[in-house]
Amino acid sequence: MKAIKKLLHKCIPKPVFEVIKLNYYNIKNKTYNFSKQQAFYVTSFKDVWQVNTLHPLYFLVRDIDIYETYYNVKKGDVVLDAGANEGALSIIYAKKVGLKGQVFSFEPDTININILHKNLELNVDVEPIKLVTKGLWDKTAVLDFFEAGSVGSSMFYEDKNSKKVSIHTISIDEFVTREGISKLDFIKMDIEGAEIKALKGAVKTIKQLLPNFAIASYHLVDGKLTYLAVEDFFKEINYPFKTVFYKNGEIITYAGASVNK
Repeated sequence: MKAIKKLLHKCIPKPVFEVIKLNYYNIKNKTYNFSKQQAFYVTSFKDVWQVNTLHPLYFLVRDIDIYETYYNVKKGDVVLDAGANEGALSIIYAKKVGLKGQVFSFEPDTININILHKNLELNVDVEPIKLVTKGLWDKTAVLDFFEAGSVGSSMFYEDKNSKKVSIHTISIDEFVTREGISKLDFIKMDIEGAEIKALKGAVKTIKQLLPNFAIASYHLVDGKLTYLAVEDFFKEINYPFKTVFYKNGEIITYAGASVNK
């Protein structure tokens, strides 16, 4: 299959190949619609929302559905997007929560942040997003970070294309106190192995605000999958949770009252 793709790339002009891909994913995915303007891609869900991005969301739309398996983001919600990457999910959440809601978008990778800003500029109708250019941890600190400009940027894994930099971190408890947040409905978390540290810095918030979680817990830290540590954390604080293993290898740990519905 890879050899066929390489051959197609060589034989077909890039603009034509992009049109073929777009049509292919429109046929393959019946839920979302993809189109392309001159300088950006458009992804839409029925008449509910439309998002403009520099890069196509052919694969990301799967994450939209997976993350909201138990809790559906709605108007007026307060959402924390931990590991926002290029900001597509943050923008979708902002469109869902509306002007009475709020999205806090956490992303420490400067390469991703640059694209995130450009994506925000492509969605002029989006207002309730606050970008936080820090990593989530269990305390305020300055830590080493392997910046790759991709979903692989991490404090734990050194990608072959990554660059070692220093980033500032903050805990969820510190952030919630600083911002005076009194309502937190949903936390989506995909922070490449730092999940358990971020959770340990959110105990006060969890007990007071009872947020729902969708945590990508397939990462490896010290040779162990993070879902085990995440489950132990929720057991310790007696918080409802459920881990789901998907056929594509994705592991998501959900938590909060929504898992019992």
